[in-house]
Amino acid sequence: MKRAVAIGARLVWLAICATVLIDSYRDYKGSSDWKTEEYLVFRLMILSFPASYLVAGGLFLVGAGLGVVGLALPPSSKSEMTVGWLFFVVAGYAQWFLLVPKLFRSRCKKANRRPKDTSP
Repeated sequence: MKRAVAIGARLVWLAICATVLIDSYRDYKGSSDWKTEEYLVFRLMILSFPASYLVAGGLFLVGAGLGVVGLALPPSSKSEMTVGWLFFVVAGYAQWFLLVPKLFRSRCKKANRRPKDTSP
């Protein structure tokens, strides 16, 4: 039963993430539609919080690094939105469905351990 709930949660979360991307595709008006892209990122920041801060920080650092050498991130497009979406979804999935469950399992194991009896 626990496994079915976990699989269901993963599917629901991934479906919500896919719906966010599809909704952004529908709202996209053409090149340099930064408002749609910002709204996409905002919704993905919520879905993958707090790992989304690492992704956003990484994208910021890449953009700043490219600016130092005279380059820039690609302009807003559907393919660029998809790549950004993928970064956030991978980070959120790893956080919610790999790292958090592993953390809870290790905490439960530690809580179930009893101290050794050291009496003579």
